Amino acid sequence: MNARILGLLVMGGVFLACVRPVNAELITIQIEAVVDTVEDEGNYLEGQILPGNIITGYYTYESTTLDSNPSTSVGHYWQYAPPCGIFLSVSGFDFETDLSDVNFLVGIGNSDIPTHDIYWIRSYNNISLSSGALVDGISWQLDDYTGNSLSSDVLPTTAPMLTDWQYNHLRLDGPKLNFIIDAHVTAAIPEPGTMLILCLGGLFLRKKI
Repeated sequence: MNARILGLLVMGGVFLACVRPVNAELITIQIEAVVDTVEDEGNYLEGQILPGNIITGYYTYESTTLDSNPSTSVGHYWQYAPPCGIFLSVSGFDFETDLSDVNFLVGIGNSDIPTHDIYWIRSYNNISLSSGALVDGISWQLDDYTGNSLSSDVLPTTAPMLTDWQYNHLRLDGPKLNFIIDAHVTAAIPEPGTMLILCLGGLFLRKKI
């Protein structure tokens, strides 16, 4: 477990101690992915990232974020404040949202195209790599061509079930695609702190009913 994930779990513990479960807002999904292809003619990645390498990390968003898209089938849930964003590591490189200027989107498309559901996230403002290379985008998109994965465009509070989606594409890229890392996510689970918050919130609500 890397230092960022450990730090997040510690923050989760503090959050639990200070805030009532029913008011919990932060959702953190831990992910693991496998690199499929790498394009890097300019050697921005210094030959360190190769197909088959494992990407680990997490992304965080607020479950109470309002939908900025008026469509009834598409939800745009923009995140503008820390600790929201995405944080990934692979072969000694960190790809991460710039927490001083968060611009992170969680998008939901519920059969916007007939029988086609979409779940996507993207971080637009990111910290440069240790090599000095700029990072333009960190994104992940899931597509379900049966239209059965989502029932609405409401922001989910759980991790997507990977087996429900036929298309699974994680991409890390530089400006003007001067480097491209394509991968697929193999695991997506809520962080222990998130799971505990959701469970406690559920118990609180059941007691109130």
